Amino acid sequence: MDYLDFIQNKKPKSIASGFELKEEWLNPYLFDYQKDIVKRACLKGKYALFVDTGLGKSIMQLNFAKAVSLYTHQPVLILAPLAVVFQMMKEAVKFDIPLEKITQNTDFKEGIYIINYEQLEKLDVSLFAGVVLDESSILKSFEGKTKQNLIDKFKHTPYKLACSATPSPNDFMELGNHSEFLNVMSRLEMLSRYFINDTFNTGEWRLKKHAHNGFWEWVSSWAECVSSPSDLGYDGSSHVLPKLNEILHKIAFDDLQYLKDGALFVFSEQNATTLARNKKMSLQKRLTKLNEIVNDCTMPLLIWVDTNLESNKTYQKLKNQFPHLNIIELTGSMSPDVKAGILNDFSEDKIDILITKASIAGMGMNFQNACNMVFLGLNYSYESYYQSVRRMWRFGQKKPVNVHIILADNETSIFEALQKKKQQHQEMKSSMTQSICGLKTQINTHFLQPKIIPIPSFLRSENAS
Repeated sequence: MDYLDFIQNKKPKSIASGFELKEEWLNPYLFDYQKDIVKRACLKGKYALFVDTGLGKSIMQLNFAKAVSLYTHQPVLILAPLAVVFQMMKEAVKFDIPLEKITQNTDFKEGIYIINYEQLEKLDVSLFAGVVLDESSILKSFEGKTKQNLIDKFKHTPYKLACSATPSPNDFMELGNHSEFLNVMSRLEMLSRYFINDTFNTGEWRLKKHAHNGFWEWVSSWAECVSSPSDLGYDGSSHVLPKLNEILHKIAFDDLQYLKDGALFVFSEQNATTLARNKKMSLQKRLTKLNEIVNDCTMPLLIWVDTNLESNKTYQKLKNQFPHLNIIELTGSMSPDVKAGILNDFSEDKIDILITKASIAGMGMNFQNACNMVFLGLNYSYESYYQSVRRMWRFGQKKPVNVHIILADNETSIFEALQKKKQQHQEMKSSMTQSICGLKTQINTHFLQPKIIPIPSFLRSENAS
């Protein structure tokens, strides 16, 4: 072993613990780029798929689970949000992959089983040779009990796959939690190796400048980050997102009650308290504007609200104004099965207008059947906004997607802040994808290449060449 090989071996990387996938185990519905990803996932054994919405996470994770089951002759578990469980069952039928929905321990045999996260406690997870996390962004909260429970329960599971849309590139905690779940490296070790605590922003970590290449090289050893098949060298012409129309509807906020504390002006800067109060005070005006939008929209239509009051008032108003439409209010108090049934009905055009919160339906669901949505208001969470929009604006959508946003004139700063976060997210996601995809094919070792330095003449002997 020469010195350069010695240095390369010192770099941290994920050690392959998987198996070589047999060609006959690949599903015929897979695209070529999906086949390559599934092969790499099986070869690594423990892998993360950070692939954008509409790129086929469902079929890839189903195929991974099937391959692990065939290789080990043991059962494999898929964990998913409840509404997504029903959606995954339909996908399994579509791709001719046997999948059984379970709610508790049973006589597990070789095959694939699926359960929602809330019912995990009912299972003996040691019975499974592999596990797949659908919507693995559930690992995002590094202090969350759910995250730690998943890491602990599946610590000794031989084969793991974590699947999520591209994580926020500046949310390194999420990457660290995925790494810890996959037994690659603990989050704390990742932070100490590649990051420095930002003294100007307490509690925040930033990537060391000299560790940039090394960090993404390490991530590329255990994760796939793909925004389009073109990232992997394939033709991406069929994976182009349709036009996104973000349509801002302003209403006047001129309620004098706001000024009762002696203020002379209504300021545009908002915090959580004033935002909630302003939205409540201007709710009737928002609903009047909503009526105008509904009159001009094609069905089905999805309406996002933030509070129970907004949800209930919106339902009552629309039910009175449009009695001929099938309008459903989906609330958190409903049973999990009822929620799942409503979400799937909306995806099958059985509901004209669905009213719900992003916390209920903003993750995992595919609503390419619809192209119109309304936000009754906004908050400062870009992730919530982004995920909600991506329920419709995703690969496979055939129509332009119209996102109607109702804001009071003193809330425009919220929209501006979200647009700024959107631009930053796109830039950082592009950088993250390019780094990981590029490093998968060619690791930049320029700094290790030997350089020829001429010997000065005064050091040369007469016999030197």
